[in-house]
Amino acid sequence: MQIRLLKEIVTTLVGTNAQKAVDLLYDKKNVNEFLIAKHLKLTINQTRNILYKLADEGLVSFMRKKDRKKGGWYIYFWTLSSGNSLTKFKEKLMRDLNALENQLNLRKTKQFYMCPNCSIEYNEENALLNNYVCPECGEVLNLKNPEQDLSNLGAQINKIKEIMNEVNSEIDSIHVVEQKVRARKQRAEAKKKEQERLARKKEKQKLLKKELKDKLKAKSKKGKSAKGKSTKGKKKKRK
Repeated sequence: MQIRLLKEIVTTLVGTNAQKAVDLLYDKKNVNEFLIAKHLKLTINQTRNILYKLADEGLVSFMRKKDRKKGGWYIYFWTLSSGNSLTKFKEKLMRDLNALENQLNLRKTKQFYMCPNCSIEYNEENALLNNYVCPECGEVLNLKNPEQDLSNLGAQINKIKEIMNEVNSEIDSIHVVEQKVRARKQRAEAKKKEQERLARKKEKQKLLKKELKDKLKAKSKKGKSAKGKSTKGKKKKRK
């Protein structure tokens, strides 16, 4: 489901050429742009134009590396941002939904007129300004039955709501995965910090033992030295 939604998103933003890019980038990281161009059967410049448009929308990210074999030119490696893509798509759906709901409310409360000859629609204000006559052909305007428009708008609203439910479900799934990844990273960082703390503690204990050993050794030497002086003093007195 997610890859289908992602294809809809990129198609809406940059056209059908980008659909194949989704197939290649989905669930992968840092894909070489020359591989993408080959997959799309486009030139590298055409491919970059597509990817730059997606990057401007926050749907893909990139990193670049110098290719020493090609004289130090930069090669870009691209990653699809599924979470950002779905969030952007959700924002667009919300805008579309608000526009349709406003149109639905307008159709429920206002009257509209149609020219039977030109099939041009006029709201009540414009119809009144033209004396309910089509300014294009002079035909008398007919009052529109709102039922068909209301039905079409209702169907479009329901369709967007269905898609939004799918998008929300996919976003929730991504958040769950991201939370698990963050939790693993936090556990790994906590474990690393604990190991570093234990290593520092062990090193400190090692240094304390060495200092204690050195003190005992120095004390022992001092005691032997004092004992030696005392023995020499006794020998001198005997003489």
